[in-house]
This record gives sequence, structure tokens and C-alpha cells, in this order.
Amino acid sequence: AMNNGDNIWVIGDVHGYFNTFQVLVEKLQLKENDIVVMIGDLIDRGPTSAHVVNYVKTTENFYCIRGNHEQMMINGFDKNNFFNERTSDSQFWFRNGGKTTEESYITLYKNNPKMVLSKASNDVDWMENLPTEIVLDDWRFVHAGYDQNHDVEEQDEDMHMYARKQFYTSKHAIDPKRTILFGHTPTLKHLHKDDSKAGLVWFSDVKLDDGRSMAIGLDTCLYHDFNLPKVLAAYNIQTNEIIYQNLIIINQSKV
Repeated sequence: AMNNGDNIWVIGDVHGYFNTFQVLVEKLQLKENDIVVMIGDLIDRGPTSAHVVNYVKTTENFYCIRGNHEQMMINGFDKNNFFNERTSDSQFWFRNGGKTTEESYITLYKNNPKMVLSKASNDVDWMENLPTEIVLDDWRFVHAGYDQNHDVEEQDEDMHMYARKQFYTSKHAIDPKRTILFGHTPTLKHLHKDDSKAGLVWFSDVKLDDGRSMAIGLDTCLYHDFNLPKVLAAYNIQTNEIIYQNLIIINQSKV
């Protein structure tokens, strides 16, 4: 796709807001061979996580990285007892948005317990097989980031899914050849530290030898409680174009 000049869009953390995600995808005006890469955290917090997962799984040329919320569902989902809070892992997941994910499966699959369990179980299997990074010649896609104090090629999946300050505070290029596109850390408070930039993609001030930013943060955040824009972003690595979509909540639960 890179060599053919097809568009390659990378979309930030959706967190279960299917309406917003769907409208953003429509704005991309995808052509037959264009590609979309989801940066992880399709689920939790918003009301329609099951819908987002189903769309990404079944739509051609959509790919996904495993985020920490997918990992929480993997750890917290109990195939024998359905979504329950009997273990510490399931309780942790529920407290971090898993309860709304459970409700979205029940809604999408019409309260049919066997269907709900089967679909959720299949989705967990799918999530377990998602990569935690994608590496191209000039780009890295990862949910959270890397530890600036270690070789970028020798880091485990937990770091890929959970890194924060040890990544974005780096004063040197963690991968000198590649710009790192990531989500996980909301740009509005942790990266920009400027409310006037809420809802905007973040570009690291650290530069590669070719002048590009060391890292680009895409989690413009749909779920925060501040009186600031709630936004989903898509970044085109071929053209550097950014397309934004503000949160849509009307009839979200009925999608």
C-alpha cells in the first residue's frame, strides 16, 4: 500500500463510541485499496464497544493493534461464567469500562445468552492474536509506546500496551529511523498541557534526522470529564493529513 500510494489511515482510541467512529470513517472517503489501522482500545467506557469490534473484525483492509483495554478484556473475561466480577482481573476490567462493554454485547446480540457468550468469546480470541506493534520502513504503530532507556527492538508486549512517561518524555529519538504513532495517553492534559489544544493530535518536539517528529500522539480522547472538546482523530501517513470527528452521543446506545 505504501509503494502503491494508497492511503493508510491510523485512528486513535475509539473506546466504544461506534457512532463517532463510523462518521469519522465516512469522512475518510476510503477507496478500494486504502488501509485503516486502529491503534488499540476499541472497547470500554463508551456504550457500543461490541459494535466497534464487530466492524473492525469484519471490514476489509481494517487492521488493529492490541491495546491495554483489549488486554484487560482478555484477562477479565470468563468463558464459563460470562462477564462476572469473581476474580481480581474481571473486577479491574469492570472498574475501567468493562461493564459498558458487557452491556454492549447484550444489546448487540439481543439478550441471547448463548449468542452473547459465543460472540464475546470469539472476540477475545481475536484480541489475543492482535499484534502489539506494527513496524514499517519509516513508521512504528503501537498502542502506548516504548521505554526510552532500552533498545526499541527488545521490549515486551506490556510496555507496548502500557508505557506512558518513560516513553513520551524522551528527549531523544527512541527509533532514529521511524516516527512512532501511538494512542493510550490522552493528548489534552498529559502531552499538550494546554487546554487550548484539547482535541488535537500531539507532535513530539524531538526530531528524527529527516526532520519528522519522533512520535505522534493520536488519543485525542472521547471520554474525559473536562469541559473541553471530545474528539476522535485519524492520521494519514502518506499525506500527513489529519481528520477529526467530535463525539456523537445522540442515540449512541441504539446503534
